[in-house]
Amino acid sequence: MKYWGNSVVVTLMILALLLLAAMGLRLIFPPLKKWAIPVSILAGVLGFFLGPDVAGLLPLDREVLEVIVYHGLAIMFIAISLQSPARTKGHVAGGVRSFTFGIPFMQALQTFLGLLIILSLGLALGEAVHPGIGVMLTLGFEEGPGQALALGAAWEENGMKDGAQIGLIIAALGYAWSVFLGVPLAIYGRHKGWVSKPPEVAVELEAAGEGEALEAPGALDSLTLQGVVVLGVYGITWLVCMGLSTALAGMPDIASAVWGFHFMIGAGVALGVRPLLDRLPGGTPVNDKLVTRLSGVAVDVMTCASLAAVQLAVFQANWVTVVLVTTLGGVATLIAVLYFASRAFPDAPFEHALVWFGMSTGTLAMGLALLRIVDPDLKSPAPVTTVLGSAGAIVFAAPILVAGIPMTVAAFPERYPLYGWLAMGVFLIYGLILVGVWRKFAPLRFHGKITQLWWRPAETSAEASEGSA
Repeated sequence: MKYWGNSVVVTLMILALLLLAAMGLRLIFPPLKKWAIPVSILAGVLGFFLGPDVAGLLPLDREVLEVIVYHGLAIMFIAISLQSPARTKGHVAGGVRSFTFGIPFMQALQTFLGLLIILSLGLALGEAVHPGIGVMLTLGFEEGPGQALALGAAWEENGMKDGAQIGLIIAALGYAWSVFLGVPLAIYGRHKGWVSKPPEVAVELEAAGEGEALEAPGALDSLTLQGVVVLGVYGITWLVCMGLSTALAGMPDIASAVWGFHFMIGAGVALGVRPLLDRLPGGTPVNDKLVTRLSGVAVDVMTCASLAAVQLAVFQANWVTVVLVTTLGGVATLIAVLYFASRAFPDAPFEHALVWFGMSTGTLAMGLALLRIVDPDLKSPAPVTTVLGSAGAIVFAAPILVAGIPMTVAAFPERYPLYGWLAMGVFLIYGLILVGVWRKFAPLRFHGKITQLWWRPAETSAEASEGSA
C-alpha cells in the first residue's frame, strides 16, 4: 500500500483518465470533434473543473502538475531538435520564409503591447506593476504553458508573486482565444470562400533512422532507445544549466533565468549531439517517427497538466490585469494575423492565417487543429511551411526570448518605469526591422488599402462572388 502513497503516480493516473474521458466526450458530442478541439485541451479543462479548486472531486497535486509541465517542455524541445532536418522545394519556400520572419514579428508585437498595457496600468494606479505579467502575453500565447510556467517560476525571485501560476493562467486564456475566436473565424472564412484549393506541394524530408528493421536479439526496444537518447540529452542539459547558474552566481536574476530557459538550452544540446549520433558505426539511433511520437506525448500530457494546474485563487487576485492583457493581446494578435497573412502568403493565405492565429495564442497543435476545420486532410502547404518556418524563426526570436525579455524583467524595480518604456521602444523598433527584412527577403507585399484588414487579389474575389451567386 505504501507504494500508492506517492502523489506522482496518482496524478499521472488521473491525467490518463482525463484524456480518456475527453476522448469519450468527443464521441458523445460530435460538435467537439467537428470543431477539432484538441483532446488534451478538453482534458485539461475537465481537470480544472473537477480538481481541488472547483468541484474537489479529483485529488490532483498541483506541484506535481507544474513539475510535469516544466520537464515536459524540455523533453518536447529536445525530441524535436533530435529529428533530422528537412528541405523544401518550389513555392513552399516562400511560405517558410514568411513564417521565419512573421513568428518573431508577432513575438515582438505581443511583447511591446504587453509592456505598454502594464506600464500604462502602473501610471493609472500610481504604482509599478511587475513587467513579467506583460511579457507573459508573449510567453503564454506564443510559446505555450511550459515556457510561461518555467520563466514565471524563475521570476518569482524577482518579485513576481505567483509567477508560475500567472503564466499558466495567461496560457490557458490564450487557448480560450484559440477556440472561441479561432473556430468561428474558420467557419466564417469557409463561408466567405476564403479557403484555397490545395496545390501540389513538393516537399522532401531528409530522414534518418526510419528503417523498420527488427531489433537484434538482446537489443533495446526502439521506443526505449528513443527515450534513452532524449533523457540522456536532458541529463547533459542539466549539467550545462548547473554550470551556467554557478558561473552566473554573482548575478542571481540572470542565474535564475537559466533554469527558466532550460528548454532552449536542451534544444541547443540536442542540435549539437545530433551530428555526433550520425557518426556512430551503426548510424544514428534516433528514429524520426518514434521520437516525433515522444514529443507528441509530451505535448498532450503537458497541455492537459497545465490547464488542470491553474489555481483559481491566483486568477481571482489578478483577474483585472490578466484579463486586460489577454483581451487586448488577443484582439491585436487576430488583427495582425489577418492583415499580414493575406499579404505574406501567396498560396493558401487563409489556411496560413488559421495556423498562425492558433500558434500565436496557443500552440502549433492548436493551430493545426483550427486548420483541420477547413483542411481536414492537411493537404494545403500550411502545415509544412509552419513547421519549417518555426525552425528558421528561432534565429530571429532568440534576441527577444534570450536577451530582450529577461533583461527587461531583471531591471525591475530599480530602473522602472524608465527602463520599461525604453525596452518597449526597442521591441517596437525590432518588430519594424523584421517587417523590413520580411518585405525584402520574403513574399510580404503591402497590397490594397492600408486600412483593409483582409486583402484578396481581384480575380480571386471575383471568383468568390460568382461562386456565391
